[in-house]
Amino acid sequence: MTFYEQMVPALSALLKTGEILETPIYGTLIRKGDHAFGYFGLTNAAILVALLQGSSKKLGLSGRIPLNSIQRTNVRKRLFLPVYILRLELAEGIVIKIQASKKVIGFDAQEKNLDTFLSCFQ
Repeated sequence: MTFYEQMVPALSALLKTGEILETPIYGTLIRKGDHAFGYFGLTNAAILVALLQGSSKKLGLSGRIPLNSIQRTNVRKRLFLPVYILRLELAEGIVIKIQASKKVIGFDAQEKNLDTFLSCFQ
């Protein structure tokens, strides 16, 4: 089973009625030194977070991050790798980072989806 075949059902379970999953990506959630790999998706109202290990509640998050709770964003590219880091400061004072690579084996649309995902925050 490919990343995409696992990703869509995991993120679709977090959708609310009337929402459409846009730009699913694979990446790493970083918060307070903890790293958790997972799937991230963008809707018109929220960032969806489906972790492959651990629990988003342990990191102080639900499976959804409302876009209206994001106070500040910053996108930066790693110097030598095709890896991008999206830093989000939420209204509750929580700071999280989503790190994602443009190349993921088994997920050909990662580069296109990542470009679209990041463009919403730049």
